[in-house]
Amino acid sequence: MVHRSDHGGIADHFRNYAADLRRYLRARRGADDAEDLVQEGFVRLLQTSVTTAPDNAGAWLYRTCANLAADSYDHRAVRAGVHVDWANGNDIEDGCADPARRFAARQQLQQVWLALLRLPTPCRQAFLLNRLDGMSQRATAAHLGLSEKTVERHVLRALEACRNALDE
Repeated sequence: MVHRSDHGGIADHFRNYAADLRRYLRARRGADDAEDLVQEGFVRLLQTSVTTAPDNAGAWLYRTCANLAADSYDHRAVRAGVHVDWANGNDIEDGCADPARRFAARQQLQQVWLALLRLPTPCRQAFLLNRLDGMSQRATAAHLGLSEKTVERHVLRALEACRNALDE
């Protein structure tokens, strides 16, 4: 067990596992941000070790970093699926834009907004805080008093509702 004052144990784990974890994440998960994910894994180990250390720190680190990489990949995939390049997509408000395109864009926006209004309030709030206000899932969860997993589900549900509204 690692005790609060036993930071040498964490440092030993870092020396023993960090480089291998980075290689593992890059090779198996294609994680471009392997360094950040490994650091986050160690931060979580340190936080966990304050109360109860895992019996097998190496296995715990590999599982935690793999989960972080999967979450990071899922986040990037979702973000790429709904990302709008506002720098290139401003023709909605461009006075020179085709009026028919502006009208169609406004109708689509209205359909999406109506779809969001039909969602349960916690789902809509989580989506708006996360996507519109740019809050992280962790911050959104803390703000709404929900778990991060629940926020993730709410955001995905709202994204699906938006996509369905655009497909109609």
